[in-house]
Amino acid sequence: MPDHGPLLTDFRRLAEQIRARLQADAKFELTVEDALSVQVERGIVFRDAMIGPVTHSAYVDRLIRIGNSDRLEKTVVVDSSGHPRPVYRALLVFAWLSAYQLFYETLPRSDFGRWEEGLRPWCDLLEAELTQIAWPAGPMPAGRGSSASEAAWIALALRLAGKIYIRDAWTDLAADTFGKIVRAQADNGAFLTTTGSDNPETHWYHELVILHAAASYAVRAEDRTVGAAVARNTLFHLNEAQPDHATNQPWGIFAFAWNDKTRMLADDLLHNATVLGQTASSASGVSLILLADALYCLNLFLEKSPR
Repeated sequence: MPDHGPLLTDFRRLAEQIRARLQADAKFELTVEDALSVQVERGIVFRDAMIGPVTHSAYVDRLIRIGNSDRLEKTVVVDSSGHPRPVYRALLVFAWLSAYQLFYETLPRSDFGRWEEGLRPWCDLLEAELTQIAWPAGPMPAGRGSSASEAAWIALALRLAGKIYIRDAWTDLAADTFGKIVRAQADNGAFLTTTGSDNPETHWYHELVILHAAASYAVRAEDRTVGAAVARNTLFHLNEAQPDHATNQPWGIFAFAWNDKTRMLADDLLHNATVLGQTASSASGVSLILLADALYCLNLFLEKSPR
């Protein structure tokens, strides 16, 4: 049997460092929201759940109101700099679902019902959006990286929603989406195929976004096929990409930690998130969500591993 001792030691160390990072940065400000926009940083309710316990969070109150209104489809999800990205809606919903799952035992019954009713329309909208993303018969071109990364995060969110709402159609749709991503993976581990006209940094960014979702899905769903694809993609980043040139956010941090050959990249990503998190920026809110998910995955792995 393989010796998991070094891996578990590194996982415990990284988990302690991430928890300390999450506890150090507690502020969130609404700076750019208006009648038809909401900030993705509201998803740091996931961070709150990871370092809790918490019995209520004002971060989701407006999300619940939007979910129960006719403004949902018109609402754009932006970061604190006002920039929208296709992946932000799924990232926000995933973070909210994750918090809901963790708060299950501590939420007052009145809030529990409000969260459940408010979340469902957001999940229905994600399902509709995912079915509209056309996947080619062959590899997904890097020029459509934003669509591919959005699809990956919608699938991750729907997988969790399917477990919460006991809706097999969502978990099946998630599995089908990640199956397409794995089948399209190139021999060098890339999820997207490039041409000479593609910007390398943009391509690497979308690879990292997909990687993060795929790693979280693989651990949560215990999907070894997706897990193997994650390992191949981390080696792509090690050998052919420069993650720190693509983003200052810790996309894929757990995936890199999972592979002993790329674990140093996880340390680099955490360092960047820690340094940049000392100042208010659009990156810090998203980073807190990503670090919360990384901590969740580390804890899940540690809980299921032999002592």
